[in-house]
Amino acid sequence: MWDLDATFSTKQTLTATASVSDHCVDAGQKDLGLGEAVYLQVALGKGASTALSVSVESSANADMAGAVDRVTYLIDAERVKAGGVVLAAPLPSGCDRYLRLAYSGAAGAKVTAGLVQAAQSPTLR
Repeated sequence: MWDLDATFSTKQTLTATASVSDHCVDAGQKDLGLGEAVYLQVALGKGASTALSVSVESSANADMAGAVDRVTYLIDAERVKAGGVVLAAPLPSGCDRYLRLAYSGAAGAKVTAGLVQAAQSPTLR
């Protein structure tokens, strides 16, 4: 089960141009992942056939002004085409309080992404 307060995207359709997640997550503090790991999990519905890059952006401001890329993950086209959970990685250190994701590629895919304590298997249709 996904915590809606920690969800960036829920079946968000990716477009041909780069886009950001539908939601900004308020982590409640800076460096949320220190101490006990918090994972970024990204799942895709089947359908897309190109690679996807996912960047974690953070800001001290809720409007994401001055957002800084903290890490970028590249998911290859074969994994994107297969769908399901395509990424489960610890949240990088140094993140500010507010977080969002930036997506590039995999046009047409539906993405569900959020912060979790351990890997999960969401159902995407």
